[in-house]
Amino acid sequence: MEAILLPGLAPSSYSEVKEFIHHSPFAIKRFQEASEVIGYSLIDAFKKAGERDYEVYESAFLANSIALLDHFKDRYGVEPNVAIGPSFGVLGVAVYTKSLTYEEAMWLTHESGKVSKDFYLNLEGDFQTHFVYNLSLHEANDLIQSFTQKGKYLELAGYLEKVVCLCGPKVVIDELKEELNHKPKCFSLHTMNQPIHSKQLRELNQKLKNSIFKEVDFKPIHGTFISDVNGALITDPDEFKQTILDGYDNPVRWDLVKGRIDQLGLQKIYVIGPKNLFSQLLKNQIQTIDIGPDNVFASGAVK
Repeated sequence: MEAILLPGLAPSSYSEVKEFIHHSPFAIKRFQEASEVIGYSLIDAFKKAGERDYEVYESAFLANSIALLDHFKDRYGVEPNVAIGPSFGVLGVAVYTKSLTYEEAMWLTHESGKVSKDFYLNLEGDFQTHFVYNLSLHEANDLIQSFTQKGKYLELAGYLEKVVCLCGPKVVIDELKEELNHKPKCFSLHTMNQPIHSKQLRELNQKLKNSIFKEVDFKPIHGTFISDVNGALITDPDEFKQTILDGYDNPVRWDLVKGRIDQLGLQKIYVIGPKNLFSQLLKNQIQTIDIGPDNVFASGAVK
């Protein structure tokens, strides 16, 4: 049994993917189609985008993801009936499973990005999301409980086996970093200056649910989606839409996804997107095949 996995917003700035964008016939086509949907040149905007231009970065990431899906279909000619899309990867899955057309997913991505930008600009507090390597889920929960008992806000934003994401005000994240310095074999990776997959985004979830998401008709999905929120097997279009929204204010739980992968007995997973840690999380147990902008023109991509 096989599956397809589209990761979330792995690092992929214009400089990192420009060769793919300008030389892949699928990427050229998808960026042209995206530009028609959003009303301006996505490539030109991507070149100049700042870190807060969510609607541009996310639209470009989706265009690249679907172009890589095109390469995947062209090369392998298979259609796994199980799809996984941690975090933002779920929008690519929406296209793959035919719940949304590419044009619908692009419009939803672009408009949601604009709403998110406005929300973040007006969000009170200086919340950050900190990524930690080699911290177990049990240790992360103990840290959260310890900070909570001291009246300091800290929450789980994601658990990816070797990487844990924790969210809180900057002063709490600074204190967290100091505490992590004393933990053996674990170290800080990087910090985002915004909350992700956080309860702080519950209002954003509702804003999107009551506006942008009402404008798009989610159709019955082809195959099955494994939710990154709770590991559930999703086939219903309304549940699929709700899962996308729930991703805004609930942590990514790779442990629950991995449990479902094991339960289904998946033997091969195609990982489609920029370099990311999901292949690393899977390759010791399951055959993974990477299709990314840096290897898509090679003769093979088997790990």
